[in-house]
Amino acid sequence: MRAALIPMKELAQAKMRLAGELDAAQRAELALAMLTDVLVACTASGCFDVIAVVSNDSAIFDHVRELGADPLAEPATISGLNDSLSFGQRYLARTLATDEIIVLPADIPLARAEDLRTVVAALAAGDAPRAVLVRSRDNGTNALAMRPPEAVPMRFGRDSADAHRAAAEATGVEVVEIENPRLAYDIDAPEDLAELPALAVGAATRGWLEARSAFSV
Repeated sequence: MRAALIPMKELAQAKMRLAGELDAAQRAELALAMLTDVLVACTASGCFDVIAVVSNDSAIFDHVRELGADPLAEPATISGLNDSLSFGQRYLARTLATDEIIVLPADIPLARAEDLRTVVAALAAGDAPRAVLVRSRDNGTNALAMRPPEAVPMRFGRDSADAHRAAAEATGVEVVEIENPRLAYDIDAPEDLAELPALAVGAATRGWLEARSAFSV
């Protein structure tokens, strides 16, 4: 069994680095649009038995269910992204008996089904423990696939790609890196937002951009 695991902040805290460009409602709408595009790509890939979104926001859960994915509610004791993902990782591995996990961020609106198939194909090679890593443009981690499902501890944060690679290698897990410009492109800073209209984003993010443009006229 293979699962996608996607973390999602509560909408009130979404994309705070864009607060100078967007108000709270706009940031929440953009976050949901990008999440939608990631979930659509996961579903269209045909690679996943489970697509789980871990969060503590019930509004996100309603949205996720509408798209056919599975909400995973964080316990109240969770603090921070790595705790949230570690909880999801344990749940998928130990409760659902997942064999492979692919961790994806919710803000990669260029992701396509074929990109995810490429990651899964790289993970499928051989039988030994393996991790597949896609770096973001700033040396973060924009895809982290692993077999077995707890092969790599969560090390998200500054330079997390290096941290994940080191953590995997420390336990003897083979690491394969893939360069994928679409998966590498996430939306964090104002300059990312400025570039977004010119990019081949998914349908939901394109709809958000068009609505924003019409509203601004």
